[in-house]
Amino acid sequence: MLVGSVWRALLILVVLIAAAGDARADRWFDIVTGEGARLGYASREEAATEGGRTITDRQQYYLREQNSRSTRVSSVTVRREDASGRTTEIRETTDTNGFTSETHALIAEGRAQITLETRSGRWSQAIPLTGDVRFDGGEALFRAWDPYAAPRLEFNAFNIDALGIERVVVEASERGADGQINTIRRRFDGDQLRGVSRIVLDREGRVVEAAQPVFGQTIWFRRGERDAVMQPHSPYAVVPNSMIRSPVRITMEARRGHIRYRFSYRDGLEFAPPVTGEQRQARDGDALIVDICESCGPGLADDPASLAEALRPTAWLQSDHPRLTAIAGPIARLDVSDQRKMEMLITRAQRYLGDLDFNGHYSALDTITRRAGDCTEAAVLLAALGRGAGIPTRVVSGLAYSRENYHGVSNAFMPHSWTLAYVDGQWRSFDLALGAFDSTHIALTIGDGDARSIAAAGQLASLLVFDGLAEVRVRR
Repeated sequence: MLVGSVWRALLILVVLIAAAGDARADRWFDIVTGEGARLGYASREEAATEGGRTITDRQQYYLREQNSRSTRVSSVTVRREDASGRTTEIRETTDTNGFTSETHALIAEGRAQITLETRSGRWSQAIPLTGDVRFDGGEALFRAWDPYAAPRLEFNAFNIDALGIERVVVEASERGADGQINTIRRRFDGDQLRGVSRIVLDREGRVVEAAQPVFGQTIWFRRGERDAVMQPHSPYAVVPNSMIRSPVRITMEARRGHIRYRFSYRDGLEFAPPVTGEQRQARDGDALIVDICESCGPGLADDPASLAEALRPTAWLQSDHPRLTAIAGPIARLDVSDQRKMEMLITRAQRYLGDLDFNGHYSALDTITRRAGDCTEAAVLLAALGRGAGIPTRVVSGLAYSRENYHGVSNAFMPHSWTLAYVDGQWRSFDLALGAFDSTHIALTIGDGDARSIAAAGQLASLLVFDGLAEVRVRR
């Protein structure tokens, strides 16, 4: 999850800052942390064609995990426009240490026909498009925007990484030097926040600098020269730099009970974490209070439409694929409780995660092909098998606590994913990767194993400040 989520979380911002540049044939960008560590580089090239123009965005990251080889993640996104400037086609190709995936979208007649293909298989779906959907990240709107007359800018944008449409809200925050405008850009899936970034616009509405919170770090995008940004650098260590120190050491007894967390929001960037069967949230003035225990939360919606939605196959949860139904089918037919079926599916799924691999983010079908993964692949695979067995499931991402030394860091919360399943009339959490769910699992996003919701958890975690946590005990 970690490596894949880093570049996916940054991809949309790289495209945005590249799009708002000048008319040079190519532009180059350095991608660095707030402490100056380099992650990689990006570039944009625009070329006129006989029927319009082609915009090519390239990104490359050098990352590593402790005691493992470095990872090179590269992505090429090609967007084609016709003579009138309408986007007709988008193709994104990603390579993570030799594992390639390609997403292709054909835009025509009010819809996008999207195809996602890896060596494991092919997935296709069509989504409707309204006339106001943008493909340029808002570039043209920025050029015409007067933030003093209208401090809020809102539009719908196509996100090929999310395989769908998202709502984008840009708000002016303050005037900077030389007439520059500091803004905050939020991306939403429905009413759920999926990304926050800071963007600086010059007088002409061009993006001159951008910053993205990811996994406790702030990643900066800065214009540079080709030779400079492509200079070799040491791979960035993702896991140690994604840990969030716990304010106290948490005992096993507390983890099995009820824990109440108190957070403040970094820079006032507020959001509401989801509720689950084990988690509820409330506000105490400016503070966020999150309670987690076996029965703390109300659970997800359990109306027929919501449960049906949690059963459908997706590009990440290919629950109707023969290779997955061959695993889930025999368990689905057993005369046992759904709780017991999920426990049996955990046992069956473990054999497909023989190698621990933090590189990239893969679908359930990719996972059983590769027989490797981390917590994200574990959660996605279990969710797909649950759906294949007729059990509604979702994938939740957020934080989980590690008291022991993990990648050189102890007593810290780390990015984590697990599975929610509707079993025996209630929503419950199942953690294939860690073996058991406890009260140190903090849910930040819920999705269908899609890369966007998983990457969003890392961004949202960066907005929370741990003010304290306490064990809640029942008086007897």
